[in-house]
Amino acid sequence: MKNTILISLILMLFAPFHKAQTLKNCSDCATRLIKPEQISELNLEEIRILTNEIYARNGYEFENGRFQEYFESKPWYSNKKNNKSISLNAIEKQNTTLLQSRTKILKAEKDLIINQLKSFKALVLADKTNELKTQFNFTYNPQDGKENSKLLKEVFSKINLDDVNYYKNKGLHSVKVDNGFVQILYEVSLEDQSVNLYYNYMTHSKIIEGFDEFSDYHSETEFMYNWQFELKNKRLEFIRLVIAG
Repeated sequence: MKNTILISLILMLFAPFHKAQTLKNCSDCATRLIKPEQISELNLEEIRILTNEIYARNGYEFENGRFQEYFESKPWYSNKKNNKSISLNAIEKQNTTLLQSRTKILKAEKDLIINQLKSFKALVLADKTNELKTQFNFTYNPQDGKENSKLLKEVFSKINLDDVNYYKNKGLHSVKVDNGFVQILYEVSLEDQSVNLYYNYMTHSKIIEGFDEFSDYHSETEFMYNWQFELKNKRLEFIRLVIAG
């Protein structure tokens, strides 16, 4: 019994050392194969940098000025000024194939989220409550107030799902409207497999100088609705609605 406990403790202590570390650079990509788990936590841009690094370490010259400047800042980079003469070895080719495969998966995941958001939007605007429940696990809870459906439709009337852009693992399309009385934020934000929709009745108009006799605006009326989703098993699933204010 004591031996069993001792062995379990040893395995627990050394388990983290056997776990593949996230790949930080491609200094060994010419001699060592990348393991899938080493890049499982990386975003598209990080994988693109690693892919380009394999070529950069062979002296590749990049048309993209930012990539060229980035690699020129590395002490190991030496521009051959003749990309046609560059040839990857067998290990580099396998690593490049793995990185490109992961890139396709991540791009497909982003497209899937946007396409499912478009489907969700269509059902919301058409008041298809049964389909919203079966396809997205989404329901309008009476406890959340009658404004739930109205505000969600307003969000979709303002944001453009065809104009969501990404930086690293975050995507965003945000619209702020100031109608001279209140500033309202309409937003869709994405991070990895999480999606958030926002209606934020956030503050008074920028033309209002203060809470005085010239305005009927009261900060007590400010509030926010936040609809939260997660991509699970290639299906966008509603998690919760958070209301503040």
